[in-house]
Amino acid sequence: MPQHIHDFRMKGLFRLVLPCLVAFTCWQCSPAKDAMPAESSTPKKDLLPEAPDYGSADNWYRVAREGAKADVFYILPTCVWDWTNETGDTIHYADPRNEEQREAMRPSLELAADIFSNHDFYSPYYRQTTLESWMEGDSVIEARFSYAMPDVEAAFAHYLAHDNAGRPFILAGFSQGAKAVVELLKTLPEEARRQLVAAYVIGYKVTAEELAAHPEIKAARDSADTGVTICYNSVASPQAICPALSPSQICINPVNWHTDATPAQLNDSVSVRVDTTHKVLLVEGLDESQYYAPSLGQLFKPGNYHLQELLFYQEQLRHNSALRTESFLETAAD
Repeated sequence: MPQHIHDFRMKGLFRLVLPCLVAFTCWQCSPAKDAMPAESSTPKKDLLPEAPDYGSADNWYRVAREGAKADVFYILPTCVWDWTNETGDTIHYADPRNEEQREAMRPSLELAADIFSNHDFYSPYYRQTTLESWMEGDSVIEARFSYAMPDVEAAFAHYLAHDNAGRPFILAGFSQGAKAVVELLKTLPEEARRQLVAAYVIGYKVTAEELAAHPEIKAARDSADTGVTICYNSVASPQAICPALSPSQICINPVNWHTDATPAQLNDSVSVRVDTTHKVLLVEGLDESQYYAPSLGQLFKPGNYHLQELLFYQEQLRHNSALRTESFLETAAD
């Protein structure tokens, strides 16, 4: 078995499945438990932890790199399950001050910081919605996400005002974090838009309706265009598509950076190509049973590789983020 595939199975299935999951997925986060739908509550009755203060360094995960020419503003995927507070109330949002929950977020932060290792890295802790919230359907997802998104907006505004200093930057997020990236793109100030190297919407969707309403969101067409949005979801077949992540109007192959069906070899036994009808990546050559997590079966059918979206392509993403940054800087210098 090629070492690369062995690593996929060991890291992707056992470290990543249990946790910071899903569109919400952090993939390596907290201990797994039976993923049963949480009891629904109306948004007005939801209890939220205290809002984070982004003027405090304690509410950020930051990594500074000597000689970095650009920044990455990264938004975490879902890393927590529903939890109970001291009075017995069920909470559907992460508590940024909770050290156990932060520990659940740490592996995802470390992986993302490694992928974007050529850049200064900024990631805010925020009151993300829990995994169970994503199992209750679109209305609950949208209602609860409307409480999480203001944290991301506040953090991004603080970053632009106090940390960015006019530098080029990348927006990136995985799963729930990718949803937040799409929302930031819709309201990005014009000056900031001119500084945007690219946006990585990994493991989520950009719909046709969103593109029509926001023509400033432009799909990546190759490996080096800038000011564009990179988006993909990986499955063994269209039957494994997760409805919460579909339909997307954007999909690019992070192995060969084609948007057509040209296949690319990820290694000697695995190929990746774009399904141009469903706008997903078709990953062929893996044993899909090795990546199936029964506790998440309500969200991810066998053959859905959402939990591995960063791990499968981490080297390609590292190289590409550096390439797009260089392309941006060259264009700016002309």
